[in-house]
Amino acid sequence: MHRPARRATIIAAGAALAACGTIGVAAAAPNTPATTARNAHPASSASAARTARYFAFDINNGGADPGFVAVPGSNPRAFAQGDELIINDQVTVTHRVGHGFPIIGHDAGVCTLTRIPEKFARQTLGNCVVTVVLKHGSLTVQGVVRFKSKQPQAAVLAVTGGTGDFAGAAGTVGVSFTRSHKILTFALR
Repeated sequence: MHRPARRATIIAAGAALAACGTIGVAAAAPNTPATTARNAHPASSASAARTARYFAFDINNGGADPGFVAVPGSNPRAFAQGDELIINDQVTVTHRVGHGFPIIGHDAGVCTLTRIPEKFARQTLGNCVVTVVLKHGSLTVQGVVRFKSKQPQAAVLAVTGGTGDFAGAAGTVGVSFTRSHKILTFALR
C-alpha cells in the first residue's frame, strides 16, 4: 500500500477523526480557538450541537507502511478482508503558529477492512474504532469508511462516548482527507 494511500486511510477517522479522516479524531476541547464562538463546553447540557474543527497528522513514519497490517497469508500489496490500518495521529488546531500547528492531543485506533470488491461487493469498507486523548479527557468514535481505488472517502462517524470532561459525549465527527492530513469536524450535543 502506498504511503499517501495509507496516510489518507488512517481516521479515520476517525477518525476522525475517527475525529476520520483516515480513519483519525479530536473533540471540542474547552476554551480552544476551534470551539464555537460561545466557547461552550462540549459536555454541557445545552441541547444545541457545538461544532469544532481540528487537523490530524499521521505520525506512522518509515519507508515501509508501519500502519498497514496485512492478514497473514495475503498479498501485502493488495487489500484483503481482515487487513488492519493502524491509526496514530497528532491532533492539532487548524491555524498555523510559527512553523507548525499546535498539538492538543493524539489519537489511537484501528480500521479493519470488512468488505473487498468482488462479485456482490462493489466497494471496499473498513470498520473504524478510534480514541482521541486530550488534556481533559478522551472521546471514542466509530463507524464505516468507504474506499475508492484504495483511497478513503469522506465519512461521518458516531461519537460513542468519552471520559473526563467528555463523559457522556454523543454526536458525530465528519472526516475528510487531504494529501497531508485529515480534517475533523465534530458536532457534539
